[in-house]
Amino acid sequence: MKKNKLGRTGLNISDVVLGGGWVGGLFIDPSYEVMEKALELSIKSGINWIDTAETYSDGKSEKNIGDLLESISIENQFYVSSKARLDSDSSETFASQLDRKLDNSLKRLKRDQLDLYQLHNKITLYESADTLTSNQIIKSNSICDAFEKLKADGRVNNIGITALGDTESIKEVVATKCFDTAQVYYNLLNPTASFSEKGLWNDHDFSSLISEFQKYDMGIIGIRIFAAGLLATDTRHGREIPVTNIIDIKEEERRVKKIYDIVGSIYGNRAQFAIRYGLSRNSLSCIVLGLASLEHLENALDAVKMGPLPEEVLDEVLKLQLSNFF
Repeated sequence: MKKNKLGRTGLNISDVVLGGGWVGGLFIDPSYEVMEKALELSIKSGINWIDTAETYSDGKSEKNIGDLLESISIENQFYVSSKARLDSDSSETFASQLDRKLDNSLKRLKRDQLDLYQLHNKITLYESADTLTSNQIIKSNSICDAFEKLKADGRVNNIGITALGDTESIKEVVATKCFDTAQVYYNLLNPTASFSEKGLWNDHDFSSLISEFQKYDMGIIGIRIFAAGLLATDTRHGREIPVTNIIDIKEEERRVKKIYDIVGSIYGNRAQFAIRYGLSRNSLSCIVLGLASLEHLENALDAVKMGPLPEEVLDEVLKLQLSNFF
């Protein structure tokens, strides 16, 4: 599998990486034997990164991944990243929260050090218990400084953000050069992170984020390539947690139908087409796959073998996207 430079981190990571999240649940729900087989297949296929978070099923994802990686030989070890969500309403300082959360994640993952540790909160104009403002992150002796101390003490090699929320606020954080990587929302339903400007787009707008990340040589990690499953299947699984909030699920389903009415099945099944679309964006360092089963993993690996989509198909899809799928 092709390996890509993860920005200024110095790491080379696989085109697709394993996600440990709740939406897919591959490292939460199946039997231990199935999870073992998923790692074995990933190793054979060249996947070398696995991404998780403390909040994924209250640490169960981290615990399972830690147990699985403990039994893998040194030469087959994965890079590992996790994430922490901070609570603005807590009486505990952000630095103390991060210190405690990182220690707990390391214990569950059975590691002394993480290759990447990321802020999991959305970055918004107004603070809440679940979200953070750019000022909270970058002001003196606050979140950015706390993350950099984790690097300094050796428990973390690189630090990153989850680039969800208000685009201008995200850019303010990026401009500090504090963080090494960014997880960015990018898929067939919302490719705006690659746009230079919003234009007539009427959904959540992430315009010019990718170019901002590139300006500071940040690693760019594509997330939600299946839009919580909407792009992969018509079957709803009840885990469609939205991370954007402009259009509703009915409108998203209409847009999905428009896409596949145009492209058909000549370029693979729906999930494969969605993955190939992400692989066609060279600026992404990797795509995190949120999967539920071994069959899903096998299907995804077949998509990687197919490679990026033809330019004429991408042009046709772009015209559809720019028209808000009309």
